[in-house]
Amino acid sequence: MPSIEKFKESLSLFRIDDNVIAQINEGYSNIDNKAPQKVRYAYFKRALDIMETQVDYEKLKEVFEWNACCKGGVRAMASNTFAKENEYLSIDERIEKIKYVSNMGSPVRNQDGTITVNAVSYWRDGRFLCACSNCNGLNLDYKMSKNYCFCCAGHFKHHYEIMLGVALKTLEIISSPLDSDGKNPCIIKFAISN
Repeated sequence: MPSIEKFKESLSLFRIDDNVIAQINEGYSNIDNKAPQKVRYAYFKRALDIMETQVDYEKLKEVFEWNACCKGGVRAMASNTFAKENEYLSIDERIEKIKYVSNMGSPVRNQDGTITVNAVSYWRDGRFLCACSNCNGLNLDYKMSKNYCFCCAGHFKHHYEIMLGVALKTLEIISSPLDSDGKNPCIIKFAISN
């Protein structure tokens, strides 16, 4: 999940125009990670809506990928252990083994060499829920762009790069519960870039 504080820091780090930052933060100058979930969701929706019209798509993607959660700690140790234990396996063999790693989705190697990840899916009351704690379980009357999911893509990209021993590029958020009223799960597509 993107941290409010980390996200605000990343806007400056990635040199987002000061006017755009001011628009994003208008009415949210005191928001932090302790804000209620609906307020955090509204803030990120506002930020994304503004960025989609005023920030280059690749830069938007970079900002959200950089904000990915769970890149360190226990998850990083598990990814490094997986890499060491499976270093002699081919990429395709590693992809098959990742399917059995907790919270790392279900990756598939496509015929064109890309990797499609059916990310961790939560299901309740006949619909998919977003895994992000800023969004999960909210009943809202408005949708958020699936570009928000570049944050989740950053999580998978980070760990898959370690586990597979290759650099990846996020190609696309194929589907998301956020822009489909929970009809679609989170599915991300990556390309091997080295």
